[in-house]
Amino acid sequence: MTGLTLFDIIVSYLPLIIIVIGVIGNTSCFYIFRFTKEFKQISSMVFLSFVALTDTASLFVWNLNHYIQPNFNTRIEFLSDFSCKFSIFLQYFSLQATGNLLSIMCVDRFITIMSTPGSIYSRLPFSTVKSSYIWSLIILTILFLLNSHILIFNGNFKPVKNRVNITTSELVNGSLISRIETQVNYDVCYWYNPDFRLYPLWDNVNLGVYIFFPFGVMLIFNMLLITKTLMQNSSVKSTKNKEQIKAMIKKRRLTISILSITFAFIIMTTPVTIMTGFFFFYFYNLPSGLSYLSLADSLGFLFHASLFINCFVTNIKFRNYVLNSLMCGKSKKQDNVNESKTNTKHN
Repeated sequence: MTGLTLFDIIVSYLPLIIIVIGVIGNTSCFYIFRFTKEFKQISSMVFLSFVALTDTASLFVWNLNHYIQPNFNTRIEFLSDFSCKFSIFLQYFSLQATGNLLSIMCVDRFITIMSTPGSIYSRLPFSTVKSSYIWSLIILTILFLLNSHILIFNGNFKPVKNRVNITTSELVNGSLISRIETQVNYDVCYWYNPDFRLYPLWDNVNLGVYIFFPFGVMLIFNMLLITKTLMQNSSVKSTKNKEQIKAMIKKRRLTISILSITFAFIIMTTPVTIMTGFFFFYFYNLPSGLSYLSLADSLGFLFHASLFINCFVTNIKFRNYVLNSLMCGKSKKQDNVNESKTNTKHN
């Protein structure tokens, strides 16, 4: 950690906190969305359960590198040929999957809101648990194939970066003998062949697949969702049918939660992706510039660790389920304590 400022050290430990929060929160979300009767039959929750998995996978390469590089002077992808291929593939694949799953979720939610019996929306392949699984698997398959070249070619060629002559001294039979050894430093990852390097080309592709395309889809359908929600608010005020009012309120609550999650994605991930994609060398040349980039990246990865928090704050049904589960757990624990005390007295 020689040469690191206090700011550098603090920033380097943020990824560890984000990983812990993300793993706990995303695992909880996946369990709740897929294995509880309150949520498992809702199409949007299928998309979010996949997002919980891809969010978790996205936390363990670039984010963790922000801790490893300043403290141990290496990166995960440099540890072996396997890590060079798999870790970089996993990072791109998981980030792109999250963005595109959220965008298709917005499309699904809009069509669900618009669907009425006999309408054209009701005939589209959306709004059911089965269709949500199919769309999720299609997206994951496409993105796997799009990034599969990394698993095959990345790190296959290791060009010599530079040669360094190192003088070493050794005591032999009481005499100090000096030796000059040539140390060869290799650019150990990212090269496919002598003429092609993964960076910066795939960073630009990632910008489009992970940010710009999902950004456009989310923005369009979020605006449509907001417009439809406002129209429904007017309908709620004018209708006297209590069952219809309850149904509209339930739909509106889930829509607000989805809007919150997707807008959080846009706000928290777009700026840092543009910073690293277009202004990396500007920050690289600043004092503690890498720490500023690491801090910005940590804020971006904070989105991928915040699904549980976002759902808890914006989704009343999710919040009630979590609080009720905690209260039941506390009640059972107290019952066990009381039962144990009773048995002790009887004995």
